Amino acid sequence: MKPRGIVFKLFVANLVFYIVFFAAVVAGHFWFFERFYQHERTTELGKKLASFASDYTQQKWPAEKTPTVMGSFITQNHVQMAILDTDGEVRYDNPFRIQLSTDAGQPLSIAVSFFPDMSALTAYGLQPGDRITVQGEYYVEQGHSLFSPYVIRKNGSPEVGSLPYNANREGVIEVSGTIDSLLLPAPGQWNNREGIMAAALKVWFPLPAEYNEQVNRGEAFHMEWKEPISGVHNLVFVQPILRDGKVIEYLFALTPLTQLGEAFGALEVYYAFFSITGALLLIVVLSFLFSKMVSRPLLQLNRNAARMAKLDFTAISSIESKDELGSLSESLVSLSSNLDRTLKELQLTNEKLVLEMEYKSKMEELQKRFVSDASHELKTPISVVKGYAEGLLDQIAENKRERYIRTILREADRMEKLVLDMLELTRLEAGAVKLHGELFSVNELALESMEKMKQLAKAKRMEIQIQGDRNVHAWADPEKIEQVLLNYLSNAIRNGTEGSPIQILIQHDVQKQNVCVSVENEGSTIAEHELSLIWDRFYREEDARSRQAGGTGLGLSIVKEIMQLHQQSYGAVNTPNGVRFYFTLNVPLEG
Repeated sequence: MKPRGIVFKLFVANLVFYIVFFAAVVAGHFWFFERFYQHERTTELGKKLASFASDYTQQKWPAEKTPTVMGSFITQNHVQMAILDTDGEVRYDNPFRIQLSTDAGQPLSIAVSFFPDMSALTAYGLQPGDRITVQGEYYVEQGHSLFSPYVIRKNGSPEVGSLPYNANREGVIEVSGTIDSLLLPAPGQWNNREGIMAAALKVWFPLPAEYNEQVNRGEAFHMEWKEPISGVHNLVFVQPILRDGKVIEYLFALTPLTQLGEAFGALEVYYAFFSITGALLLIVVLSFLFSKMVSRPLLQLNRNAARMAKLDFTAISSIESKDELGSLSESLVSLSSNLDRTLKELQLTNEKLVLEMEYKSKMEELQKRFVSDASHELKTPISVVKGYAEGLLDQIAENKRERYIRTILREADRMEKLVLDMLELTRLEAGAVKLHGELFSVNELALESMEKMKQLAKAKRMEIQIQGDRNVHAWADPEKIEQVLLNYLSNAIRNGTEGSPIQILIQHDVQKQNVCVSVENEGSTIAEHELSLIWDRFYREEDARSRQAGGTGLGLSIVKEIMQLHQQSYGAVNTPNGVRFYFTLNVPLEG
């Protein structure tokens, strides 16, 4: 991550954002959430109590079902509640009771609010019809005689509960009977707050005058109240129950605030610890990952742009995304493709232009060379022709006129051949000659060449012989190959010893798939250092010998150009009796 790179900047921006956001959330929890939750809890519970009071007034359930409905309400809303008359006497309070038919045939209502082990009792599995034995004692509260159990034992099961150490054992009685009905809190939903409920009833009833007037107007109220002994903060609700516009009873509810405060206290500790350790670490990690994720396509675009700046249009990858970055990536890829195609077209055009310029330069060079060679090579025969022509004009002796005329004609023929060879060589060097390849018989080509040179060889009493493989067919331009062979034969006749044979040897190499054609004559050899130079036009040493023998000094140069055009080998080697010139041709496989 570069210090000034976009990844670093995004990382810092995200880190600051997340820290500010997290701090705002934590501050909101510290300062507002507890009051907000208390307000919502008060408002919601007030509405539910008003609805319960309305249903109670309208008698939507039978009167004997009231404790059961109260039990469900208490369980669902986690409150304690009681219904009192206008004098403050309790009509319905804690609904969790066991209705027992004693063995004496008397009904007994057992209030389980003060049972010493309520968790064990709720898990004890009591059902209507069970026969139980209860140890407990009667006590009087607010004018009511209540039976409070200490120990309960179901037939066939171990007992639950225990006698308190300070219990008045003389007052403890044992009652047996069958359960008619029962209502117990669900496991885990009970809290031992009946003592606080009893204390609250003693404090709030009869209602103080300032609240009594409000309630008599049918208006409910709630108030935060601190239990003086335990110091527990509670929220007290008083909901008047109206019938025909008159207050007939009160619905009194109590819910603790201490547990809520403890929960928020634990939440504050959790936030403080989490913000110092886990949250900061998580914010750093998330900021880094987010900055990498957001900046990845930007970095890819930057790399693509850098490659394009270096005219490297290969491997330009697009970004698979449907947003603006994806559209920009597709535009870059399209631009890269267009630039690559245009650049290649320009390169191809430049290469063609360079080739054209090189060809033009070569042609100009060849033209200059042609003019220079022609001027140089034609100077001597022209001088000869001029001298002999002037002799004829000067009325030379009659017996010399015919020799002068023959000399002029011989020099004219030599100039004509020289010009034709120069033109042919120039065309070959300029690449203006196109080959017309075909399959032909090498032996037949040698025979035709031999026939064409037969008279010239006969003038020097020389015999041309053909030896070697007679059934070989090669692939090449037969017209040009015949020209090569004629040049070799012409060269052999001019430089061979008079009366000696000239051999055309045809050698087929099956492995190399070619045929080597050589022309060998007897006579003087060529200096070894000149064997590679004789293929140059107008080679000086060869030039003097060719001129004496009647050659133009261009035959071997023409051979070189033709064989290079065929991409075949050629050359000359000295033999014990003379010189052998050769060239090779491709032999296709027989189908």
